Amino acid sequence: MKLRLLPAFLFLFHFHEAFSQNKLTNSTTSGPRIYQTHRIPFTERPVIDGKLNDACWKTLSWSGNYTQWIPNEGAQPSQPTQLKILYDDKNIYVAIRAIDHEPEKIIRKAGRRDEFIGDMVGICFDSYHDRRTGFEFDVSAAGQKTDLLITNPANADNNWNAVWYVKTSNEDSAWTAEFRIPLSQLRYSKDSLQVWGLHSWRWIDRLQQESDWEPQSSKGPGMLYLFGELHGIHGLPRSRRFEMLPYTVGKLNTFKTEEANPFANKGRRWLGKAGLDAKIGLTSNLTVDLTVNPDFGQVESDPSVMNISAFETFYEEKRPFFLEGRNIFNFDFDNSSLFYSRRIGHVASFYPTLNDNEFIKYPDNTTILGAAKMSGKTAGGFSIGVLQSLTANEYASIDSLGKRKRAIVEPLTNYALVRVQQDYKQGNTVLGGIFTSTNRFIKIPALNFMNRNAYTGGIDLLHQWHDKEYYVEAKLVGSHISGNSEAMIGLQQSSARYYQRPDASHLHYDSTAGMLSGSGGSIKIGKGSKGLLRYSTECTWRSPGFDLNDMGYMQMADVIKQKNSAYYFVNKPVSIFRTYNATLSETNNWDFGLRYLSSSVNLGIYLEFLNKWAFNVSTGYTPQSLDTRILRGGSAMLVPSLLNQSVYMRTDPSRRLFFELNSELNLSGHNSARYYSIQPGIKYVPVSTLKLSASFNYSNSRNDLQYITTATSGSAVRYVLGKIEQRTMAVTLRVDYNITPEVSVQYYGSPFATVGKYSDFKRVSDPRARKYYNRFVQLNPTLNGSSYEVLENGNASDKFEFMNPDFDFGQFRSNLVFRWEYRAGSQVNFVWSQDRTTYVQPGGLSLSNGISSLGDVFPNNIFLIKFNYWFSI
Repeated sequence: MKLRLLPAFLFLFHFHEAFSQNKLTNSTTSGPRIYQTHRIPFTERPVIDGKLNDACWKTLSWSGNYTQWIPNEGAQPSQPTQLKILYDDKNIYVAIRAIDHEPEKIIRKAGRRDEFIGDMVGICFDSYHDRRTGFEFDVSAAGQKTDLLITNPANADNNWNAVWYVKTSNEDSAWTAEFRIPLSQLRYSKDSLQVWGLHSWRWIDRLQQESDWEPQSSKGPGMLYLFGELHGIHGLPRSRRFEMLPYTVGKLNTFKTEEANPFANKGRRWLGKAGLDAKIGLTSNLTVDLTVNPDFGQVESDPSVMNISAFETFYEEKRPFFLEGRNIFNFDFDNSSLFYSRRIGHVASFYPTLNDNEFIKYPDNTTILGAAKMSGKTAGGFSIGVLQSLTANEYASIDSLGKRKRAIVEPLTNYALVRVQQDYKQGNTVLGGIFTSTNRFIKIPALNFMNRNAYTGGIDLLHQWHDKEYYVEAKLVGSHISGNSEAMIGLQQSSARYYQRPDASHLHYDSTAGMLSGSGGSIKIGKGSKGLLRYSTECTWRSPGFDLNDMGYMQMADVIKQKNSAYYFVNKPVSIFRTYNATLSETNNWDFGLRYLSSSVNLGIYLEFLNKWAFNVSTGYTPQSLDTRILRGGSAMLVPSLLNQSVYMRTDPSRRLFFELNSELNLSGHNSARYYSIQPGIKYVPVSTLKLSASFNYSNSRNDLQYITTATSGSAVRYVLGKIEQRTMAVTLRVDYNITPEVSVQYYGSPFATVGKYSDFKRVSDPRARKYYNRFVQLNPTLNGSSYEVLENGNASDKFEFMNPDFDFGQFRSNLVFRWEYRAGSQVNFVWSQDRTTYVQPGGLSLSNGISSLGDVFPNNIFLIKFNYWFSI
């Protein structure tokens, strides 16, 4: 791509011109909106029933005059909203009246906790007043709670769960909400006189309209910078929170009976355990969270995946302890992260080799003995987050003709993380750092393939200027890993780097090494606010020895990336559109030998119409590129160009019947690959307490250059590729029955099947030949049982074999959960989860038979009851 440096030059020139013009004028902004609250005696606190008839609510006048944000920024809202706030030594009290002159059109849809559904109102406090974190409490017209953490520019983390109280009620032409928020659930300074950031909002679902007490703007640098202020709070007692959440759980596991297997000859297994979660407020702005012997049996199963790539599948975190407050520990750059919490409590790493007449009882995952988090922020703008977790020595039990032994499959491991940040100049500059460590206490040679000690550290800087219109963001990270030479060989040969590549002269493969170190980083400069245009240019890099995968997540090292991007949007309806936006980006990649690898350009357009239907289309193009991973340790290979397109459309989400459609089409040059998928989805709300949803996914792919194996023919190494034709089908069904805001039943079920058939086998002969068909030589292997046999040149000494790679994979996973929050913060959960999995290689089923065959697989069932009880001291 001869002109790949030109876009960066033009981009920086445009940035310079824009900055030069903006220096000529000073921005003028009005001061923040102020709400003056006052203290009430504890004896006069309101009864939280949603009815705003308590005497205390008559002591202040209502604050109204909300301003519309979505879709018509700055306009008057369609319906007025009123707000009152009071407090005492223990609680903040909030009353919101959502006036509606068409009360019959108020949408009261019940939902799960933390689900945005139907008409809603909310209150958010930036109690640190640092313009970086907001604690938000929302409620739907049906009375369902949502609580979340807000960070700039408009990010929401709804995994934070506080203990608070809210009820809703109805008036003639309004619905009302009454909140009691314990001060113990907030973080604030020890100053006698408090000033908090304040945000209140309302969502009218039928209009898809948001209005806010303080004017918000999509042109601003972030929501929290535009918050109003809450005045009048003074003399708060120092908080010494001490919250306990003990739990007990009983579990029955049923599975297929195997008469010869002493671990499965009864077809069932009972388990009981107990544990404890605790939250301790060391000060009003510093909190410690503890968990001892945690159980996550109520957590929904991961989606089914068949991964035939060289890289690890990324799974979202779903465990409450690691979800809550995770924004404190985030340190991400370029699709990599220094903290990937799924590493803690993962599936055991070592599987012992079994002899004849041996059976094994293998653990589902490693046991988390305990974990602790400490987080908080001082009045001087210094924030800290500390996490520590210890996982146990994990053992598998092996039975040989009645004799039992234990084999260690995962060593005792300690995980630790420290994250600090310091604000300067009212948040215009933020300097931070992070340190992580993973220490495995390996005692036996069988585990020497694992890293013993892994450390990462980094610093990050965010600086904004010209009233936060422009910014520069920089991160610098290093890693150091030590262990047995076997572990270092595994690291060097992993898909993240492939040190053994014969054409990578900048890499040095060392089979005797006892450590591996590297560095990475990024620098990004751009325009982040004001006007309707955003743009940035950035450079990221990860050296060959850089690795994060002991406590973080990273797919590739040995890469330098340069990216330019621009984003344009509107914040008012235009013609037939409620809103629209467009994104354009261009990326270039090199390795650390400064060898050019690839470039790509992507364009995305989102359109939302006045009828609240939406349409999104994106397209991307990558010219012929140099792939350093396709041969999984072999030389880099030229791969054909790629054109990818995707389309998404949806109907009005406020309707009882909602439909959406996703589709994708990828085409490669020389007709070497093709992929298409279609995923329709439907949601139906027959009554306000019941929501039914279903999605169907079908994909069909063909890739003529799918890696199969690396073989030896005589003294020569052969990289074998083949054509794979893979078809995948999945269905996801959900039923949400929310009987009351405290009682709900949820069902999730997902059958999944994929089949892959290989043909047209070839070996790579000249991976960088100019002509596509000169890069490989066709093979004519003979199928012998479950293996293919290749005889090159008719010479037996040049014979090699590889397994028939055809496969059938099917899986059905489901969860049925009954939840009852019998008091605030305390729950009873009844859970039934089921798993049916089948994998056959070589396979021979059709896709439809793959789905139907799941009914013949004996299910693995888990029946669980979990009881916890929250109390505070």
